[in-house]
Amino acid sequence: MICVSITENNVEKAVKYLNTFDFCELRLDLIKPSDRDLPLLFETRCRKIITCREAKAIDRISLLKKSLKFSPDYIDIEFETDLKEKKELIDLCEKFSVKRIHSYHNFDKTPDKNFLVKIIEGETAEFCPDIVKIATRVNNKKDNAVLLSLLETDYPLVVVGMGEKGKITRLVAPLLGSKFTFASVDGKNSAPGQIDYFKMKRFYKTMEDFLK
Repeated sequence: MICVSITENNVEKAVKYLNTFDFCELRLDLIKPSDRDLPLLFETRCRKIITCREAKAIDRISLLKKSLKFSPDYIDIEFETDLKEKKELIDLCEKFSVKRIHSYHNFDKTPDKNFLVKIIEGETAEFCPDIVKIATRVNNKKDNAVLLSLLETDYPLVVVGMGEKGKITRLVAPLLGSKFTFASVDGKNSAPGQIDYFKMKRFYKTMEDFLK
């Protein structure tokens, strides 16, 4: 399954993308919707993940809370989120029937497997997210192997290799059990190494034909 990251800071264009694809990630920190425009993003029928990374001039938690009222399919809650704020978001998810993705990001490197497994186990034990997302910078082939090896566990995961050397993980992980992968559209990447949606679709179609 491919989730298209929407980074367009023009709300009308963002809505156009939401009407085009079946599954989208709303990067609210990049879209920067006003309170008036926010409902427009949720009138579309596609499945949605709401995500808001740290950004200047944005109250990240407040924007997430406002968006939860529209009952998106998922929210991405970062591993490092303040505990009080995390619990507030979790309570709202229960109120509005929103599933949770708890995410760990490392933009410098891929830690060893034991470290990442402890992240997954700890977050799952304490907060019971629906999915744990692990996104790390891939600097060599071993890093890809570490990320893919996480899929041997029984936890519901999304694993993402960031950077040019991590592209293979973005493609292969869903074939090995990752719940979905992320793609870009019109060259607007939300993370380093993200692959264009249509290129990714062609890859999976080729794989499907090959395996027939």
